[in-house]
Amino acid sequence: MNHPRANQPDNQLQFLHDLVEENASIAGDVVQVGDDLWAIHGFIPVDGDVLMAEFDSYDQATSTLEQLSPRSRRNDES
Repeated sequence: MNHPRANQPDNQLQFLHDLVEENASIAGDVVQVGDDLWAIHGFIPVDGDVLMAEFDSYDQATSTLEQLSPRSRRNDES
């Protein structure tokens, strides 16, 4: 399947911004979910903790995470 994830980091950033506007919160870390597959995860009130954006590299994921406002980050991480 052709997944548009990391080929479009700017689209992923916009998607994350949109999620935050809809009351989601972003975790402040990046997780590896497979070979050459990294993700930003967070919390959506209805679904709980979910993967929110996928990237082909750790650098793309951390760069995107750094571009998000600190206000979008979860305060209750445990």
